[in-house]
Amino acid sequence: MGAGFGTRHLPATANAKQRVSRLSLRFVILAVFSLAGGGCAHVQGALLPIAAELSGSVDGVAITNGPPDTGIASVEMAVLRGSWSEERIAQARADDQFDAFSAFAPVLGSEFTADEYPRTDHVFDRLRAPLGASILLAKNRYARQRPFVLDDTLPTCIQPTDQLRASGSYPSGHAAFGWAWALLLAELVPSRADALLQRGRDYGDSRVVCGVHFPSDVDAGRVIAAAAIARLHADAAFRRELEAARLELAQAYGSYP
Repeated sequence: MGAGFGTRHLPATANAKQRVSRLSLRFVILAVFSLAGGGCAHVQGALLPIAAELSGSVDGVAITNGPPDTGIASVEMAVLRGSWSEERIAQARADDQFDAFSAFAPVLGSEFTADEYPRTDHVFDRLRAPLGASILLAKNRYARQRPFVLDDTLPTCIQPTDQLRASGSYPSGHAAFGWAWALLLAELVPSRADALLQRGRDYGDSRVVCGVHFPSDVDAGRVIAAAAIARLHADAAFRRELEAARLELAQAYGSYP
């Protein structure tokens, strides 16, 4: 990130501190995400609060109610056994891929790629640290088991890995990022806002169809996502980066409905 408005006239020492802070954040976030769901939970637990503080994360624990009681959870388990069509199951399986560009290509076309839209990719990258830290802190706090762990007869649309089994179910990271990506893209490409928001909703719902999350996990992920986007909008540097992405996308998709 270049020295834009707000840093240009700062003393050299302040700029140096900012560069160190950004490097520290990248290192900590990479460490946290590499340890997510792995066998070094105590290390990840120690790094997460640091990552959250450095990235300006919202408090995912404070703004969610936690998993519902057992009565509601049993109703949710029944929902997970819904009669999904083969087409919908295939979509849920495809949505297991964690990538904003492939997730929204059905709306924005196959040309919607990180290589074609680097400024948009940068905006997505800026979201990764604060939202990821919020989600992981909440997952660790609530430690809700996945539905297919609680009931091994529940079908899943993917083969669950040991890492997936070990990671908390509440809130859903896929649903959080899917909704955050949708909110950002709806703002950047307002001419396709409705379709983008629908796609973001479907991306999160795929976690329920796939049998790897309860509906309340998905709802909580979306709440944290909306809060994370609101927090980012308070950052002047992020708003400038968002505007650069808007201009980049406007050349291909237009600016207004």
